Amino acid sequence: MTCSRLYILVIAVTAAMLLSGCSTRKNTAANRNYQAFITRYNIYYNGDEHYKSTLEAMERDYADDYSRLLPLHPADARRDPMSPQPSGDFTRSIEKAQKAIELRSIKRRPARKPGRSNDPAYREWLKREEYNPFLHNAWMMLGRSQYASGDFTGAAATFRYIARHFSWLPETVTEAKLWQARCYSVLGWEFEAESLLQGITTDDLKSQQLEELYDIACATRFLASGNPEKAIPYIEKAVTKASRWQKHRLYYLLGQLYSRAGDISAAYNAFGKSTSSATTNRARINARVRQSEVYTSDDITREVKALKRMTRFDSNSDYRGLLYYAIGNLYKSRGDTAQAVTNYRLSLESQPEGNTDKGFTLLSLGDIYFKRKEYVKAQPCYAEAVALLPTAYPGYDSISRLSDILDRLAVYINNINHNDSTLNLADKPEEERTAIIKAYISQLKKRDKEQAEKARREEYFADRQNGDATASSTDGAAAPTSFSLNNDDSWYFYNNAVRNAGRTEFQRRWGARRLEDDWRRRDKSSSTLGVTSTDETDYNDDDVTQSDDERNVTSENPYDVEYYMKQLPLTAEAQRRANDIIQDGLYNAALILKDDLHDYSSAARYWKRLLSRYPDNPYCIDAYYNMYMMYRRNGDMTQAERYRSLLLDRFPESRYATALRNPDGLERMRDMARREEELYGKAYSAYIGNRNEEVHEALRTMKRDYPLSNLMPKFMFIDALSYVTENDADRFKNTLKEIVDRYPDADVTPVASAYLAGLNQGRHILSGAENPRGIVWRQALTADSIAGSADTPAEFELNPDTPQLFILAYPVDEVEANQLLYNVARHNFSSFVIKDFDLECLNFGNIGLLIVKGFANFDELAHYRKVLDDDTSFTMPPKVTPVMISVDDFNALLRDGRSIDDYFKYVNERAADEPVTVPVPDNDENDNEQ
Repeated sequence: MTCSRLYILVIAVTAAMLLSGCSTRKNTAANRNYQAFITRYNIYYNGDEHYKSTLEAMERDYADDYSRLLPLHPADARRDPMSPQPSGDFTRSIEKAQKAIELRSIKRRPARKPGRSNDPAYREWLKREEYNPFLHNAWMMLGRSQYASGDFTGAAATFRYIARHFSWLPETVTEAKLWQARCYSVLGWEFEAESLLQGITTDDLKSQQLEELYDIACATRFLASGNPEKAIPYIEKAVTKASRWQKHRLYYLLGQLYSRAGDISAAYNAFGKSTSSATTNRARINARVRQSEVYTSDDITREVKALKRMTRFDSNSDYRGLLYYAIGNLYKSRGDTAQAVTNYRLSLESQPEGNTDKGFTLLSLGDIYFKRKEYVKAQPCYAEAVALLPTAYPGYDSISRLSDILDRLAVYINNINHNDSTLNLADKPEEERTAIIKAYISQLKKRDKEQAEKARREEYFADRQNGDATASSTDGAAAPTSFSLNNDDSWYFYNNAVRNAGRTEFQRRWGARRLEDDWRRRDKSSSTLGVTSTDETDYNDDDVTQSDDERNVTSENPYDVEYYMKQLPLTAEAQRRANDIIQDGLYNAALILKDDLHDYSSAARYWKRLLSRYPDNPYCIDAYYNMYMMYRRNGDMTQAERYRSLLLDRFPESRYATALRNPDGLERMRDMARREEELYGKAYSAYIGNRNEEVHEALRTMKRDYPLSNLMPKFMFIDALSYVTENDADRFKNTLKEIVDRYPDADVTPVASAYLAGLNQGRHILSGAENPRGIVWRQALTADSIAGSADTPAEFELNPDTPQLFILAYPVDEVEANQLLYNVARHNFSSFVIKDFDLECLNFGNIGLLIVKGFANFDELAHYRKVLDDDTSFTMPPKVTPVMISVDDFNALLRDGRSIDDYFKYVNERAADEPVTVPVPDNDENDNEQ
């Protein structure tokens, strides 16, 4: 027993001696092997297992947005805030890697062995910067985890460190460079990514893992560089080695790329493989739908039958709308628009409100109506589609502009149809009127019943979708939707999705109303009564004009005949108002058709109807002039001369007649576009050159020669800005007000309105020796668009011992923010190998801020500033002002709505009594730049 205890004691003492000798401050063979063993099994193993499981869950559960080009990997979507964001928290893996590096790194060189100083291999071994033979794996895990977390700049810095400091491990260096190239590609640094990949040869790819990583890195580069089709050969090789969760994604991406490249047959096969490799029903249905879109045979019967068969399965009930959409696309591509419309309507009935896929169906249906020139039917389709489609959808801006045009057009067409119908109904005998109204009420009751049933069905879908979202399902994550609540601090009108959804809901309840005072005074709650008009008859909620007495409807029940009787224009005054609305609608609808949609035949139809029905209408002269210009532009000189003669005969003293009667009037009008562009070019050059009198003269010339020019608001805008330099605030304000009043739809009007708002809030313009490229305010750093600086004097701590920030402030219209961000990030990577700085960009009005974070005190900040100043590869742009400020003082700026100018003034006041720890720029320079 005594010998046994003694044996145990000896082993314990020996183990203690060995452990005490295995310190990272000693570099022996035993110590290196011990540290590698502990690193691998006590720290790295747990972090690596967590990384693998989290990555697999990310690839399995990520809900791809099939309306866009898919990312190569879900982690790449973290760079794009408009894409669905993947799940997965890699913090544990990052912490494990950092722990291994911090506790198990061996930096101390080993004791030199006598007689080996001339051995080149031994000398190289002594030059190593790390002697833990396993620690490079922890570094690689750190970089991969940072990449998967979306910290691409941090990951790039980590991989760059590995490539520079583990040169004796060529395969590790190659792997690090490939990951570094992926980081650069996702960040948009194309030149750096290309340089790294060009430096890697086939001899460097010594394993299948490196070959796969090389293919992925090259594909990532081309996908991010705007040449996605060049990624095809690399994805073709990568997909054969991909995990089961990635195969479907990569095959789908291949199908998208083949389709873009015009290889329809290859696209069909790729989508087919994506369908067969899909792991969720949602993925399978979307791949099958896209496969039908590239179906090339003229006979679509077999394909339609296959898709209709899929709609019968209960497992596909959530995707019936998508399947009917695919069927509609097949019919539409073959020119059968009737069948296409039928299936699109089935698709809409099968989809709940707020679904992104519904936006695609509405867009396709609206396109059919638009090409048929059924604009009233197309308008609600586009209006609702804009609210549902993601803003990153190709052509979204054009779709949104077209929707705005159709919104305005539908107002006038609905006004025409509605008032035509009410006038027609008012002329009928009372018995016939009553019978028509009763028939309409019967239709209304039936429609309301159908809508109530539809609402209950949509509520059911919504409840089931919410249940699926909270329960674990083998079908993967719920489909992404572009509609989002206004959960951030942005103003309602700065959130496109919320604004468009609100507009759609407004139009659903009230119809397409004009922006005017007392917009609710006319009763638009009911649709037009069932009277056929001579024009488009798809009626919505429209205008009815009555006297004030007639608006006091005794019955508010839309199922009551009296409710509609009181809305009819039965008096002479009410009929006059209805006819005025029709005249206004005919003229303005034609103007929109001519100028915005370039539908000359429809525009001519409306203007001819206006002139024949109301010969003495107040728009007659403008109608003649527009008809003349339209026919002339269209090459129909006979019709153009006809309306020119009518204008000269009926309105000989008008300014139009003067221009058309002049011998050079036609030539001047024909040359107007070229001449006004030439004048604007000269005026703008004069503005840039601070020759303000030439700017004023150019405006006077335009008002005299081309008063109807579409460029008039631009001339007036630069004319107003020139008064800033002249310090003439009254003319500046008056000119801006004239722009807002006369040209409410001009592209410069929102800017002019913003400047007027600033003046009305008591802000002052900063005049200087040169014309401003924009108005530079003493901008308060606050998200509140109307907040100003506090009334109390500014006070800051100026404490050098608290965490600090390095801020680069610049005017956003004169400094390229992305280039500045890239230059600072590159400086950080090259100058600080281990230290990691966070970069954040903020905008406050015309001021942009690039914030560098990570300084514990002012000494660290001063060192960073010195290194930055000494870096010959970094050049500070002339309009950028560096600001060294503590975190607490910066938060005070934001909290109190102060400006950077307030901070500089406070520092100047303290400079006389205390040492200044923040460099203060010259006051004049600060005023101009801030």
